[in-house]
Amino acid sequence: MKALMIVAIASTYALAAGAQTTAPAADNKAKQEMVKSATEGTAKGYGQAAAEGSAAAAKTKDMNKALPDKAAKQKSVQATTSSTAGKGYGQSAAEGSAKAAADTSPRKAKPKPQLQSPEMKEASKP
Repeated sequence: MKALMIVAIASTYALAAGAQTTAPAADNKAKQEMVKSATEGTAKGYGQAAAEGSAAAAKTKDMNKALPDKAAKQKSVQATTSSTAGKGYGQSAAEGSAKAAADTSPRKAKPKPQLQSPEMKEASKP
């Protein structure tokens, strides 16, 4: 009887020790690659990263602008500011409210949640 108890206790310890094995090497490699890719940008340091940014900006300095001439720029600015130029916040807000009130497009009805839907089951979990 004593020998049976010793064998049972020893097998319990052996099973517990066997369950605590280390992770496979491939998993460690994947983690190392993830950490390496996440910290890749910080390895350069602030000065080198700033220098690379300045070099990239210098390359685009002589590129053509989006608007070719002064008239096109003025037209673009005028179109942008014409809706709000000279208006205060209150007037702009009132115009927005009037526009929303005049909108007669059909509204979508809000769906009623079903008791057995996945969303309701998820929401009811503690």
